[in-house]
Amino acid sequence: MQGMRFQIDLYNFMIKLLIFTGCLMLSGCNLTPKANKQAIEYAEQGDFISAQQRIDYAYKNSSRDELLYYLESGMLAHLQHHYELSNQHLSHAKEIIEAAYTVSISDQLFSTFTGASYKKYTGRAFHKPMIHTLMALNYVSLANASKVNRVALYDSALTEMRQLDLYLSQLQQQTGGYVNQQKPGSDIEQIFKAIFNQPFISGELEYKDDAFAQYLSGVLYEQQGERDSARIQYERAVSAYKNGFSKQYKLGQYAGQQAQQDLNRMVADKEENYFTLVQSLGVSPQRKEFNLYLRPDEEAQAIVITPIYWGTKEERQAQFAWFNLMFADTSLFDLIQNYATGDFSDVVLGTVTKRLPLGDKLWQKAVDEGVIDALKYGSRISVTYLQPHKNDIQHVALFANGQKLTELHPFYSVNLLTLYDALGNANMEIYTAISREVLKAVTASKAIKQVGIQQNSLLAGLAQLTSSVTNAITAAADTRQWQSLPSEIRVARVKLPENTTHLQLQTQLRTGRVIEQDIPLNQTAPLLSHIRTFTGVAEPEKQNYLSSLTNMD
Repeated sequence: MQGMRFQIDLYNFMIKLLIFTGCLMLSGCNLTPKANKQAIEYAEQGDFISAQQRIDYAYKNSSRDELLYYLESGMLAHLQHHYELSNQHLSHAKEIIEAAYTVSISDQLFSTFTGASYKKYTGRAFHKPMIHTLMALNYVSLANASKVNRVALYDSALTEMRQLDLYLSQLQQQTGGYVNQQKPGSDIEQIFKAIFNQPFISGELEYKDDAFAQYLSGVLYEQQGERDSARIQYERAVSAYKNGFSKQYKLGQYAGQQAQQDLNRMVADKEENYFTLVQSLGVSPQRKEFNLYLRPDEEAQAIVITPIYWGTKEERQAQFAWFNLMFADTSLFDLIQNYATGDFSDVVLGTVTKRLPLGDKLWQKAVDEGVIDALKYGSRISVTYLQPHKNDIQHVALFANGQKLTELHPFYSVNLLTLYDALGNANMEIYTAISREVLKAVTASKAIKQVGIQQNSLLAGLAQLTSSVTNAITAAADTRQWQSLPSEIRVARVKLPENTTHLQLQTQLRTGRVIEQDIPLNQTAPLLSHIRTFTGVAEPEKQNYLSSLTNMD
């Protein structure tokens, strides 16, 4: 009698769960990335009110997306010259990232049975340097608009750079990951860890240091007359650029050479006034989702992974290329870098599968744990990929009084930085997704057996249907990201002609279109200016940009 009552309760629960999951599907529970993209499109058009409304809608009332709310809101406030508000948002973001080192057991359990997108978003390794850099630029802008608190605000900017230097020092010294803790499904996870036992990303692609952040620190220290500190930061930037940073992010030789020139000036103790322009270009690549289908091959004792391509031709080609990259030889450094250009004109889609042999011992363990039975009829998982875009920048030039002063050169590639980070987590993402979905299937199967439900009964069928529907929803990949970051950062340092009152920046695209932006100046030197150039605006007259000058007295 008690067993019958339990089955009735289980039946009612599954009916409610089906209704609940159906509501989730109708309500579009994973629409926040789309809302985020819409916010950036509004920002590109200069409609910051609508942009903030989309961010509020997507993230403000979500505890798991709290960090994204502050990151995106901080950037939007920065673009509107609301520097104090921007730093308030970014300070909250820093606190969330720092607190994220302690992961709660309840959060782990919840994400194990739901999905990656239901876990609290804690950012990426390169986000904290971005926050420090943006906050420093905010403080510099505030300092130069204030005659009373100028010194204190500049000190605050340098404090951000000192904190950044500490973070980068720790980054360089990292030798391992998190403390290994037992958690539900660990036996199942070990099976897939064994499959993906070879690290995907080579040392060539790992985020080890941040040469641009070191360089900008040098510029700020020099501007405030702290020449010894500037020398140290320039020296670190030179070392990073020349020993692999420039090659890794395809920056060319200019950034390293400029850092070397500035270092030489500090060593020679030459005091010269330079105007420094930092240009943030475009928008970082978007994270998207594609599906993989898993099934066991009992004869070969292997797990077979087949990609399921979906979307436009360009999206399907990108998914095809991404799948090949995930399982490519780690020495194919040029292949990985070329992916970022988004040139898939020669890519012909074909049927490609990846066979992951387990071997006798591991196969038997998979059988014993119920993994093979759970995958008997196949299983779908979702993972992320980055939709690359072609570099549409022909060149960028700075003019004064109608005369060309210099060109701006790449010092930082957020595009490649984001790509490498995603690739570095690709295999981990796959086996975690597999482990999560298999664990749910195994748990459901064991529950059915424990209450004595016949495998071919209506109730067992309903249980399997419920599990399938729930998995289809909760298996969504985690496509959340700090979308408003630029695609790349360019820098120019130049001596300004006398009596220069304004500058003009011309960004020429490969389409022939030229984006012109005016930068008003005062005669106070030295100067530092940060400007944002959106390249995706449809019409030139609607172009939007940020120009935050650092000497506005």
